[in-house]
This record gives sequence, structure tokens and C-alpha cells, in this order.
Amino acid sequence: MPTFPSNGRVPFGRSLRIIAGREIRLRTFSRAALMGLAFSVLIIAGLIFVPKLIGGDAERARVAVVGMTPTQLQAASAQLPGHELVQGQPGQVPDKQTPYVVSLGDAGTTGAAWKSSQLTDLEGIVTRLQLDRLAGEDSAVATPQLTAVSDDSEDTARLLIGYLVVVLLFGQIVGMASAVTQALMEEKANRVIDLLLPKVKTLALLWGKVIGAGVAGLVQTGVMAAAALLLLAVSGDHTTMGIVLEIGWVVLLWYALGFLFMGVIYGAVGGLMRKPDDAPTITVPMQLINMMTFLVGIVAVQNPAAAWVDVINKVPPFSAVLVPLGVITREISTADVLASTAVILACALVLSLIGARLFAAAVRMDTPGEALRRFWRRTA
Repeated sequence: MPTFPSNGRVPFGRSLRIIAGREIRLRTFSRAALMGLAFSVLIIAGLIFVPKLIGGDAERARVAVVGMTPTQLQAASAQLPGHELVQGQPGQVPDKQTPYVVSLGDAGTTGAAWKSSQLTDLEGIVTRLQLDRLAGEDSAVATPQLTAVSDDSEDTARLLIGYLVVVLLFGQIVGMASAVTQALMEEKANRVIDLLLPKVKTLALLWGKVIGAGVAGLVQTGVMAAAALLLLAVSGDHTTMGIVLEIGWVVLLWYALGFLFMGVIYGAVGGLMRKPDDAPTITVPMQLINMMTFLVGIVAVQNPAAAWVDVINKVPPFSAVLVPLGVITREISTADVLASTAVILACALVLSLIGARLFAAAVRMDTPGEALRRFWRRTA
């Protein structure tokens, strides 16, 4: 039978396990959490299968055609209004200005694209040209021979995955950190904290909430990654599946690092709130930081190799989304990854110490102002 100190407090380790365990169950197995996870998996499924169902994105660009008369070319242009058809030269190869070259002849049809990711669109163009050229003739449409000058399929897949990872990590980190604030605010408003404080240390209460929400978010992120792998296997997209397997650990690691940084801050903010009406005033700075982080991540996806990305990916909380993006797109060195990891860990440690003291002062005060004044007196 366990024994407790004479002051009636639950030991730190046990209180930490109890609070963290409750948060894990609440954030992982509650109806709202399960519905949110199911919705996220449905979104992932849509992102994987919908582009295949609609045939991918057609790039509107110039097509050089060899083997058609001007009259045939003009008639074909009417059937391909999204592309500019021009007379090509024998032996012409595609380039950035003319990404497609199609040659139609009695021996068969060949087509070349500037990038491998354009082959789907090229197949549609060739089929349309074949049908126009052979219309009215007693001849079958031959299977075209399609090639690409450069293979960018993996680069395109990495960029798309990088975009999804930025959105996923940002949503998970901010969502679970906000849950810490919400839980603490509700317990202060309902006076539950008044019952807990005589029994548990404030540090155990804060870290129990942070650890519980963090583990729940890690489980959810892992489930979404596993679901993405399963759906990719079903779809037959082995290129993307290989990339997800390669970078899965990076996503999980930087979720943990990003949440560690943000979770303690949100916990201290939750302790400052006395009632729901305090939320707009106290959380405005956090919302601005969140907005900046999301915008920086989205802009960085457009050019992961930009010089400014290489500088800011060492600054938390931006590094939580920029470092995984750099790893996925292969635009960040191992030394930069280690440097960014060291910086965010150091910042999280400092903030955890400050946040714990601020939280301890805040949960005992009636107003945020009193908590801040007490915190300032203790640290001065």
C-alpha cells in the first residue's frame, strides 16, 4: 500500500503519471478526438486518390507538332484550346518554352515532354492529335511512344509532401498546444485547480498537461502517417510511399520538438487566464506567432532553397516546420539540422523553466496582472 507524505501531497512522479494519463485518454480516445482523426485520414485519402481520378493537373503550354498540315493543325487547335499548337521541326526536342513535341507519321506516333511529371498531359494531347489526323481514315490509332527529357517525378512528389507536412505539423502542434491552454482555463474557471493544488505540485500539473497532450498528438500523427502509407500502397504510388517511409521519423521528431517548445508556452498562458473572457487579450500574441509561422512555412514551400530559409530554419518556432521541409526536399545539410535541433531544445528548456514559474504564480492568483507582478518580483 503506497504511503504519502504527511502534508497530504501526492508524490510528484505519481501525480505526473495520473495527470498525463488522463490527458492522453481524453485527447486520444474521446469521441471528438476520434472524429477529428477520422476526418484527417479522409482528407489524406482525398489528396492521394482525387488527383488520380481527375487525371492530374494539365499544364497549359506550347506543343510543337510534326506531321500535320496547317489545316489539320488548325482543326486540332480547336480541340485543344488550352494548348498552343505550332509547327515543329523533325528532330526537335522539348524545352522550357515548348515543353511538348509530338511527331505523327505512318510508322507510328512519338511524343516527348520536358519533364516526366508532364507525361499524363502529353498522353492526352497525343491521343487528341491522333484522332484528328486519322479522322475519316480506315486506320486504327496506334499506341504512342512517350518519353521525357528529364525526370522530375520524385522532386514534384517531395515538394507536394513538403507542403502537406508543413500544414500537418503546424496544425498538430498548435492544435494540441491550444488544448493545453483550453484545459487549464476550464479547470481554473470550474475551480478544479483549487482542489488539485493542495494535492499536487504546480509543476506536475503543468508538465502532466503538456506531456499528455504531446503524447496524444504524437499518436495521432503516427496514425495519420501509417494511414498515408497504407493508402499509398493501395494506390500503387511507390515513389511517394518510399519518400514517406524515408522522412516519417523526421516528422515525428520535429512534432515532438515543436510541441515541446510551444506546449510549455501555451501552458503558462493557460495559467494566466482566469475566465474565458481573458482569452482574446492573452492569446493575441500567440495567434500572431502562429500566423507568422504558417505563412513562413507556406512561402518556403515555393522555394525551399532560398537563402532566407537557410537562416530562419534555425529560429524556433519556424524551425519546427522549416527543418522537416528542408529534409524532405533535400535542401538542408546535416549540420544545419543538428544546429536547429540544439537551438530549439535549448530554447524549450529555458522556456520550460520560465513557463513553470509563471504558471505556478498564475494558478494561485486571481488576475493575470497579479501573477505577472509576483513572477517579476521572484525573478528580479
